[in-house]
Amino acid sequence: MKSLDGFTEADAMAAGVPLRLAVAMRRRIAGNAVANEQPGKQVRIDVPKVPPNTQHASVVTNDIAQEVQEVHSNKMAEPACSESNETEEIQFATLRAKAAATEASRRSRGMMPRSTRPDPTRGNSQRMRVRRKSEQNVKTSYRLSEDEMSDALRSEFKAFRRFLTVRRLGSIEAPIKEVTARKYEDQIRGLLGWMRSEFPEEFPTERLTSMRVAFPSLKKSAARFSFEHLQWLSEHRKCSAAYELVALRSFIAAAKFLHGSDDFESENNERPYANVPLVRQLRALNKDTGRRASKASPTADIKKKWLEWGTYLQVVKMLEDEVAPRWVDGGWRSETSIAWSVQRYLIFGILSCVPDRQRTIRELEVGKTLFKEFLDGDDGTEKDDRYAEEQLEQDTDLLTQESTSKAINLNTDRLNYPYRWVIKHGVDDYKTGKNYGERPPMVISPGLYGALEEWLEVRRAHLSPTHNFLFTSKNGQPLTDVGVHGLLTSTSYRLTGKRVNPHLIRDMIITHLRGTDASERQLEALAIYMGHSLAMQKGTYDRRSKAEKVAPAVELLSSLNSMGSGLNSHAGFA
Repeated sequence: MKSLDGFTEADAMAAGVPLRLAVAMRRRIAGNAVANEQPGKQVRIDVPKVPPNTQHASVVTNDIAQEVQEVHSNKMAEPACSESNETEEIQFATLRAKAAATEASRRSRGMMPRSTRPDPTRGNSQRMRVRRKSEQNVKTSYRLSEDEMSDALRSEFKAFRRFLTVRRLGSIEAPIKEVTARKYEDQIRGLLGWMRSEFPEEFPTERLTSMRVAFPSLKKSAARFSFEHLQWLSEHRKCSAAYELVALRSFIAAAKFLHGSDDFESENNERPYANVPLVRQLRALNKDTGRRASKASPTADIKKKWLEWGTYLQVVKMLEDEVAPRWVDGGWRSETSIAWSVQRYLIFGILSCVPDRQRTIRELEVGKTLFKEFLDGDDGTEKDDRYAEEQLEQDTDLLTQESTSKAINLNTDRLNYPYRWVIKHGVDDYKTGKNYGERPPMVISPGLYGALEEWLEVRRAHLSPTHNFLFTSKNGQPLTDVGVHGLLTSTSYRLTGKRVNPHLIRDMIITHLRGTDASERQLEALAIYMGHSLAMQKGTYDRRSKAEKVAPAVELLSSLNSMGSGLNSHAGFA
């Protein structure tokens, strides 16, 4: 049992005891305000009372009270026990009882367990450095801004975007998403801006009226500026090889747009546009950069972003506890604040059972990618009516709870629903759709149905959304990729000190499962479920170290050698 004299904040958090109670009890012991019990004398333990109608909390408190009495009884049976140690252990158990009663009281009054403000000792999550750099480089903007673009360049970019995103007659290349096309445009503006800063006399802003300035011809030598720009990104901006790959894909697309034609694509070549020397040269650079990217160390320190899967599930539970009508200090929360807590809990919760890309979260829409399916195979009218009656009773209970300041009930323990909520993706709804086709339904955990329906029927409207997507920004606009990323990183940092990003959740669940006894068949099924190949699961998403990956082989050889040693000894070998 830990002595109260050295009881720290970390110890208080681990035991679930408020630090102020631990400090107060420590002062009482230090000041001899608590009398030492005499041998054979009955000790009176004061267990805080809990509010009525908190059955679960009462059970918890009674259990801890019983533990306190057991501690004292055990000490009475040990004549050589130190009186000071006996006092500290009893007081420690009493602290736990008070903590349980405090938690029960908080829950009964619908209060949050913690503040949603960032921990001042951790600072702002956006200022936390995760990149592996000895010195932080001061980076100035070099990209040609949209305001600096000429009308001719704007028109060319508009045609370029259409070239990338719309199907074309005779083309065998599939169109890309508009969000990807915009990223390509950013890379081209970066190339033009770099040319202006590196060669100011040759390429002033007035001359940057077309992408042909950067790709003047279809010859191989026209890749000169692209190559030098990539060198500059690597040496001066310290960009990773993966970032260079994005830039190269953009340059290849621009070369196709400027110097390719239907004739180049429709001929029976090994690859489309293979007869364009500039495209061939850029593809060669892309191949070399890809090799470097596959062997390069991560530019970010993964330890500052990584959570074990069990810890991530604890975060989901903590966010469920934050769905409450009162702040931690007892003040009433606004409907907007409560709605944001419900949405935050749902996003983390859905990613725990459907660890997909963040685009899936952004584009969820009832009737389009999110569906309610009844388990009996028909329209579910009879079962739906029966469920509606049950739900009406629960809603009545919720109204009563709200009128008495009780917690919001999300029905997380109910699992026997006559239906299921599933996410369905067609070919165009996810990144690798053109390779894997329509995906199997991705089932949301029934433990989230209460929160999901509470969100749809009550809470979502309080954020005044101007769209039909499931989730929304605080200003009513659709969630963006930056918005989802910021929500996950800031929330995880507030609760754990780690900046978990959306895509890393896929890595965490795969790394966890590949370190268990999951069979190869199960892992292959998981790869199909998550929309990638088994090879990508092993090579890209599995973040275990080499030592962790070979640990089963080490155990196997050790076991084999132990068996061999036993056989040799029985056979009489030295």
